[in-house]
Amino acid sequence: MSKKLFALTICGYRKSGMDEDEYHRYLSDNHAPLLKDLLIKNKIIDYTMQHNTSETKKMMGQIFGSLHAGNVAECDCFVQIVFRDVQDFINVKEDPHYKKMVVPDHENFADGKRTTIVTGWFESHIPSRHGGAIENGVSINGH
Repeated sequence: MSKKLFALTICGYRKSGMDEDEYHRYLSDNHAPLLKDLLIKNKIIDYTMQHNTSETKKMMGQIFGSLHAGNVAECDCFVQIVFRDVQDFINVKEDPHYKKMVVPDHENFADGKRTTIVTGWFESHIPSRHGGAIENGVSINGH
């Protein structure tokens, strides 16, 4: 029997006055690279971003029809970090690189007062070995 995986999910908001495109570029091109190697070093299983833009929010009408606008999440992104043991993520937060580089970088893009965070156990129902492999937001195996 395998042990449960856990996930930290961040519902992120961009800082006031920051352009939407600039925010998403900054997350992908600047912030993620600051964190990626540290997460790998500390045995983190997965690190993903879902970019929730004005354009993608419009897709909700296509998907759900007349869904009430209040049901659409207003945050600018969802970040998910998956780990086997909470101590693995605690080790990330205690690392000097995290404290010196990652934490201060949030000031460049994030609205920390609006951002919300949740944790829970993680399940994958279409694992990558069955065609769910995605790299840089694009399916890498044609599915």
